[in-house]
Amino acid sequence: MTILFGILLLLSLFAIGRDGRVLPAHGICAAICVAVMGRGGPALTALLLLISLNLLAWLGLRRFAPYQPDDVSGLVSVRLRAAMAVVGAMALVLLTALSAMPGLPILLCSAVVLAGLCGAAMSVPLLQCVGLLCALNGLILLGGGTGNWMLIGAAAILWSGLAVLGFWLLPRLAWLRAEPVYGD
Repeated sequence: MTILFGILLLLSLFAIGRDGRVLPAHGICAAICVAVMGRGGPALTALLLLISLNLLAWLGLRRFAPYQPDDVSGLVSVRLRAAMAVVGAMALVLLTALSAMPGLPILLCSAVVLAGLCGAAMSVPLLQCVGLLCALNGLILLGGGTGNWMLIGAAAILWSGLAVLGFWLLPRLAWLRAEPVYGD
């Protein structure tokens, strides 16, 4: 179980600064973790939600091109921000482990949530959306592992709302980024 959670945590840290192509792997790895960790109806519900929601999000987000700035300084800036977000996520996980001692599965679920929130600190809207979806994956995983129906339901509703908002807003934001500005 610890190895599976470690792989999920590494995948969550790797997802920072990446586009939606990482979501299916993140959702399947989280589903495997909840299958090993949880028992009963909440775990089965979380397993099904993680697989189906992430595959649907990938189908919707794959049409967006990954962020490729025209100049090298913009690419370095995005990579530097992603590296800072990864270091921040690791520091928050370490502080959580030192302050709370909630148990290893709960700590690792919290680490997935924190990594997703640090990924949402990126400046590109697509990367923010993917980071928030990864954080909500962690909340669904936490709810399935602890058997908390309310947490699973709330995270699934937030996940769905964020996905619908992202699918509605991201084409408009990508269009604004791609169009040249006239009248300068």
